[in-house]
Amino acid sequence: MEKLIENLRAVVGHDNVLSKPDELLVYECDGLPHHKYLPRAVVFPSSTEETAEVMRVLARERVPFTPRGAGTGLSGGALALNQGVVVELARMRKILRIDAANRFAIVQPGVVNSHVSRAVAHLGLHYVPDPSSQPTCTIGGNIAENAGGIHCLKYGTTTDHVLGMRVVMAGGEIVDLGGTGTEQPGYDLPGLFIGSEGTFGIAVEATLRLVPIPPAVRTLLAEFAEVNDASHAVSAIIAAGVMPAALEMMDKEIIRAVEASVFAAGLSLDIGAALLIELDGPEAGIDDEAERVKNICLNHGARSCRSARDETERKRLWAARKGAFGAVGRISPDSMIQDAVVPRSRLPEVLGEAYRISAKYQLRLANVFHAGDGNLHPLICFDSRSLDEVKRVKEAGRELMEVCVRAGGSITGEHGVGFDKRELLSLIFSDGDMDAMLRVRAAFDPTGLCNPGKIIPMLRGCGEARSVATFEATTDREPQASNPVGVAISTEPASRRPSSTDFIARQMADIVGDANIKNHPSFTVAPDSIEQVCEVMKLAASEGCAVAPAGGATWIDVGSSAGRVDVVVSTVNLNRIIEHEPADLVAVTEAGVKLRDFNLDLARKGQWLPLDPPDDGQATIGGVVATGLGGAQQFGYGAPRRHVIGMKVVLADGGLIKVGGRVVKNVAGYDLCKLFTGSYGTLGVIVEVNFKLRPLPFQTTTVMASGTSAALLESGARIISSRLFPAAVELLSPQLAFEASLSQGASTSLLLLRFVGSSDAVMQQTKSAVDLLTDTTETPTSIVSEDASIWHRLAALPYEFPDALIWRTSVRASDLSGFLKRLNELNPEDKASDLWHASVGDGRIRIMDRRGEAEAGDEAVANSIRRIETLRNKAGAMGGSLVLENAPSSLKNRIDAWGGWGNSGGLMQRIKHQLDPHNMLSPGRFSF
Repeated sequence: MEKLIENLRAVVGHDNVLSKPDELLVYECDGLPHHKYLPRAVVFPSSTEETAEVMRVLARERVPFTPRGAGTGLSGGALALNQGVVVELARMRKILRIDAANRFAIVQPGVVNSHVSRAVAHLGLHYVPDPSSQPTCTIGGNIAENAGGIHCLKYGTTTDHVLGMRVVMAGGEIVDLGGTGTEQPGYDLPGLFIGSEGTFGIAVEATLRLVPIPPAVRTLLAEFAEVNDASHAVSAIIAAGVMPAALEMMDKEIIRAVEASVFAAGLSLDIGAALLIELDGPEAGIDDEAERVKNICLNHGARSCRSARDETERKRLWAARKGAFGAVGRISPDSMIQDAVVPRSRLPEVLGEAYRISAKYQLRLANVFHAGDGNLHPLICFDSRSLDEVKRVKEAGRELMEVCVRAGGSITGEHGVGFDKRELLSLIFSDGDMDAMLRVRAAFDPTGLCNPGKIIPMLRGCGEARSVATFEATTDREPQASNPVGVAISTEPASRRPSSTDFIARQMADIVGDANIKNHPSFTVAPDSIEQVCEVMKLAASEGCAVAPAGGATWIDVGSSAGRVDVVVSTVNLNRIIEHEPADLVAVTEAGVKLRDFNLDLARKGQWLPLDPPDDGQATIGGVVATGLGGAQQFGYGAPRRHVIGMKVVLADGGLIKVGGRVVKNVAGYDLCKLFTGSYGTLGVIVEVNFKLRPLPFQTTTVMASGTSAALLESGARIISSRLFPAAVELLSPQLAFEASLSQGASTSLLLLRFVGSSDAVMQQTKSAVDLLTDTTETPTSIVSEDASIWHRLAALPYEFPDALIWRTSVRASDLSGFLKRLNELNPEDKASDLWHASVGDGRIRIMDRRGEAEAGDEAVANSIRRIETLRNKAGAMGGSLVLENAPSSLKNRIDAWGGWGNSGGLMQRIKHQLDPHNMLSPGRFSF
């Protein structure tokens, strides 16, 4: 013991290590005091380097550790089991950098959540995630739990607002995940890490997305006689196409508690429930939207519905909502705070069951929750001095979780699984699902020292130990020269058993039928069901075949030159839309459904999936998710990762796993949805996807302006910074605008601005944009109301140049001008091949270089490589990347399509090995 303490003090200083029992008492529990474990010691690093050295000390001694921030968590996640060491990060509380132009801030993990918004408020920006513990919880804790909050309904959770992280792994290795808003090739490691509850490592820096403070806000209070009426009103508001920024409910018990506390806000004491509804956005149209919401509430039984009179009353109402947990002490000495999620449409029946359960166990129940996303927070009131009441509380809590799961929900929406709910994880995930999670965990933490005993229960056959052992067995091999982490992963799939191609073809035909097999241009199998996909993969695994998953097969050659591919497994016959519930804003579809057809079906009920990746109408849902690519409207709506909430995946061995779920807010287990999204078929075959949707806009309008690229780039940046909210701000080169039939000649560039929303909001923003453009461009602007064809045309353009060299780059928005200048310097004369379009808001560029159509021979290829490497170096110096999308094999064989992986390549390699140990799936696509 003393040696460990001395070694830790040698790293951080004598006063920064606590080891006496009385000093450790405050760290024996987190915000959920029902579980208590005294740590072996608490250490306070003050920098990334100290944290890494602390981890090295603990790794040498094989001592487990638990990261901790403010300790406000409600799942027992910050408890140090088995006499582990607490690594306390609260003293790492510096805001390291604020970049207003690119809308991000880099902070240390101990920075308090509310302090971020306070630091950037003078810039007209804020950090959106706002848990109820916002004044005290830290960013590091929010990342560990994927914290939610009141405004998740419209803006998403922490995972949607963290662009990148620097993390320290269990052995002290420092790895950068993501970046500063630019695309980073490879697996979505930030999305995977967020919500891992300290079991993957420690985040020591975080790059946070900042967004403009909405110009207009309306807060409404609707009072109902019954909870049931309020619940039906919630579904009706969403189904009507309204997207509130927040939609919260308090029942009568909570209202009485709040009104008896310092958080009293003047709520009526004789009502059954209150809805607190917040709308935000442009000033134009927001009052009409508020009136629509008011009418919906009144039509569903509200006794009254009124707007907050002023900002003072608005803040008082929200203080009452956020102070509700603390106010429960007014009505009960103790309370068990639960956290579950159900589909919005099931709220009435689930709340009814919750009150029935509380009556069954003779317990008092108080409800306060995020009604808009179905995230329930029932507080079961009891007296911990009564052992009988404690027993009844535990039984009631489990029964309530089972009710939520049967309704299609999850056991946690924002508090996490931690220690408190780990035995409940099996309610929603199978052993196979959890085993896949454990294998990913082993890739991050092969020694099992990171916050052990949290999230996943011990599986039959000791799954966690098995996954760790599998990893350690591979690390005993001789490391390859190109593999710094020493995990032996072959670039070729496992050797096929001595079976003939005809034999495998016959076996495949027995599974899927002769009609679903074709031999040209490659051996392709198209199963009719998920079960058939599993059988095909089992056969491929037994025969050592290399498999390339495909949807529309439009991007099957993307990435580095593939290794041997024996079988293409196509999902085109998995073409059923399984479920769409408008009140839940959720749809479930098989992977072979075309994106175009999916949106046409959703539109019949007034909703859509706002994605526009490269697509000529053939792109399938599975393909869109597998590439993870968005299009021009990614600026306003986000990439596919933001919309995927669940999926089913067939792994290399033919096993079917489920990840995520069917509710819009869910932090149960690891977010493997993020891992498979953008994995390009290298980890599994995506066969089914669950999406969260958006209401179909009442109106869309595109503003078009011509001019020089420099002038239009400046104009686009001004529009973005002027508190307008375009869904897309796209700059087209002169030649591309001409090829897309959007201009009469290839002489001037073209700026496209798309506004979506209510008619008044679109009209007002369109007018403001035109006024701004008039000041900066010489040519008149044009306005197109029926504008869908413009954006469809832009998305389809890459497919019109199948022989062109196509690549994309991503830089920070403020660096876009400098990058385009460098691109022009490399191509000053040949304007006919100057085909590119750029997202002014987030710095993404796609280039279609038609010189590849005419050039041939070693010298031409060498010239192309020099251009690409020059521009890749330029993008890298700007913190970005350059990725080849389409190129002749003569070029692909001589240059890496992805441009390297930074210091996270070894981690990606380990993940690949855990899920596909024989490198069966798309071998060579990622050149780790």
